[in-house]
Amino acid sequence: MRKSGKGRVLDDPDEWFNGKRKTTSKSAGSGGGITIPTSRKPVASAQAAKNIINGVRSAQSAKGGAGKSGKSAKKLPQVVVKISGSSKGADKAAAHLNYTGRKGQVELEDEQGNKYLGEEQKNLIKSWEAAGFHDKEETGTKREAFHFVFSMPAGTDPKGLKDAVRNLVQEEFAGHKYFMAQHLDTDKPHCHVLVCATDDRGARLNPRKQDLHNYRVAFVNKLAEQGIEATASRNVSRFKSKGNKKQWKIHKSNRDGKPYKPKPPTIQSKAKLEKMNKETMKAYEQYAKKLPAGTVKNAVKELVNHSQGRGR
Repeated sequence: MRKSGKGRVLDDPDEWFNGKRKTTSKSAGSGGGITIPTSRKPVASAQAAKNIINGVRSAQSAKGGAGKSGKSAKKLPQVVVKISGSSKGADKAAAHLNYTGRKGQVELEDEQGNKYLGEEQKNLIKSWEAAGFHDKEETGTKREAFHFVFSMPAGTDPKGLKDAVRNLVQEEFAGHKYFMAQHLDTDKPHCHVLVCATDDRGARLNPRKQDLHNYRVAFVNKLAEQGIEATASRNVSRFKSKGNKKQWKIHKSNRDGKPYKPKPPTIQSKAKLEKMNKETMKAYEQYAKKLPAGTVKNAVKELVNHSQGRGR
């Protein structure tokens, strides 16, 4: 299978849909503080199995497949977790927080559950500066804060969404200062979380691609606790490529009022995608062989059999 992060090969489909068992690794701070990554709270075996089944059905749907009934399985939304920005100085972090709190109009909540509105929000980053947070973005040399966004489609229960995000960040970013807020003024309800990169032991957060996938899986599990169904799977496990669309070009074309036309895939990129898809299907086939009899094995075998029937 293809590589992720520092050369690590993701050859276990369990991790495609249930992520790694450890929280984000951290580097030691200048003061020598080290925080050993802890294990995430165990997910019930029924939920872990459900994550795999939903992920596999999402892959089958992407290949135009249907279940044994002949009908396509219910299409679950893919959760969105992204880092929308970072700050090297308190001034930029304060600007992020001003946007997140909609200039005092939207409630901010910190890691201790304290809530802030209006004028109370103005000097919140000052407490971070007192703890050693660099003051100016232009002279900063390292990322002092990360700005995360957790999003779901329209119609998602807002309270359940916010509770899920709160439970996730309390677990994933334990020891870090952060502020979170929910925005309901767009098509998709979402939560913003501004996280201080350095924790209370001086160790620094440095999230990678694999960590973002782990956050997505954790988000699915926390949503499930609130009765909200969703799934999280990589493009590769759904036989999809990232594509040639560039977000900054899309935004620029919208600002300029000009249509954006991404470059069509090259012959080489098509061949590369075809090779990757074959590797992915081979991994599914091997996975099906090692699984014990049950609903998970049946779902994976159905995907494999459907693909073989279509000549892949």
